[in-house]
Amino acid sequence: MKKIKIASGQGFYGDSNRSAVQVAKNKAADYIVFDALAELTLSILQKDKMRDETLGYARDIEANVRKLYPIALQNGIKLVTNSGGLNPKSAAKKLSAALAKQGLDGVKIATVEGDNYINRLDELQSNGEELKHLDTNQPFATNENEVTHANLYIGAQGVVDALKQGADIVLAGRVADPCLTLGILAYEFGWDLNDESQENLNKLAQGITVGHLLECGGQASGGNSYAEWPMEYQLSNLGYPIAEVDENGVALFSKLEQDGGKLTRNTLREQLVYEIHNPNEYLTPDVTVDFTQTTIEEIAPNQVKVEGSIGKRKPQKLKLTMGLNEGFISEQFFFMSWPYTYTKAKKFVKAVEEIWSKLPLEMDEWRYTFTGINGIHETAAPLQSEEELNELNEIGVRLAIRHKDPKVGKIALGSVIPLGLNGPPGLISIPGWGKINRQILGLWPTLIDRKWFKEEVNIYEVKATEKAH
Repeated sequence: MKKIKIASGQGFYGDSNRSAVQVAKNKAADYIVFDALAELTLSILQKDKMRDETLGYARDIEANVRKLYPIALQNGIKLVTNSGGLNPKSAAKKLSAALAKQGLDGVKIATVEGDNYINRLDELQSNGEELKHLDTNQPFATNENEVTHANLYIGAQGVVDALKQGADIVLAGRVADPCLTLGILAYEFGWDLNDESQENLNKLAQGITVGHLLECGGQASGGNSYAEWPMEYQLSNLGYPIAEVDENGVALFSKLEQDGGKLTRNTLREQLVYEIHNPNEYLTPDVTVDFTQTTIEEIAPNQVKVEGSIGKRKPQKLKLTMGLNEGFISEQFFFMSWPYTYTKAKKFVKAVEEIWSKLPLEMDEWRYTFTGINGIHETAAPLQSEEELNELNEIGVRLAIRHKDPKVGKIALGSVIPLGLNGPPGLISIPGWGKINRQILGLWPTLIDRKWFKEEVNIYEVKATEKAH
């Protein structure tokens, strides 16, 4: 029976490529798959694109093209990624130029697009799509903020078509995370993404399961894990998961033995239930997956078999996420030292509130949190007694303001500068008074009928301008 090996190369934008380089050097996989996108990432990429229209892609491909891609390509390993982000064409052109300088003649780079809807929102609404917010159910017509980007979560077909056209590198836009892997498997095994027989749906479901686990990167092999706490293995050189998958979608997960980390039933089942909402109906563009029958069996150290996922018909609607320009956020950190640590922090916040109440500034919202007490959980976790909190060595105070006018943050934070001497004793601040003024890109998630989607696949062939020496 034919089997394909797919290695995880990346779990998020900015992730290390160390494990992927080791996989490439050891020829340990047929494909390396990279998941670079999330809603937050798209907002980051949009900020890049607003500064430079040639950007908008995950820029870690610039490092990968120097260190990773040449090794992988020379060893016959194909690369599939959604690092194209908001600008796959520009990414492909820059990637092609960089590979050409290294003498990698004839490499085929495919872009997968069709997910960009920034210029189609009026068309959708005029044809009956209200674009209701998934959380509030408000129609998009009520939105008053500028739309910065709008991208549809798309499925695996573009990856399949790109590989059919001989792509060595697939550089996609917002292809949903597990669909990158499903595209590879559907291409290699001839799975029909539109066949709704139960046998085929189960194969697609297994493909999504494999992709869902691979997209987690180092988390699937022991990183960020409570399941293997206290993590008695090396963390500095995690070996990311490699899945050997057969024609039915049954997968044997492993990692390079010389690398750190630990791949177990625990680490995989911990990630299986990550970000799936309903385990009986995990929605993806290509198939709805039932994980309740999935089995995860540890058959040897760092070898885990995964099978049994059940497939259901794919949803009729696809998720569209729009970015909104919601103004700015300004923030500043202050620190209080023992003694009376907590009481001093509260007195400082009260003084700030009194100062800001007298300023003629429009703030959409301002808030404070105490770092080390409720900076992460805010009101979700109970506080210790004030007596106990006053014995802490130090407490951080974070002030944050949301506002539309970029001048507001500087004025507001500048107004509390005198508290450095006029406020409670033992107060210090990090540098940068009033200079932090970050743009806020909010999100408007919605659903649209899949009939509006049409993919676009383009091939760029590298023409080497000079041979590598």
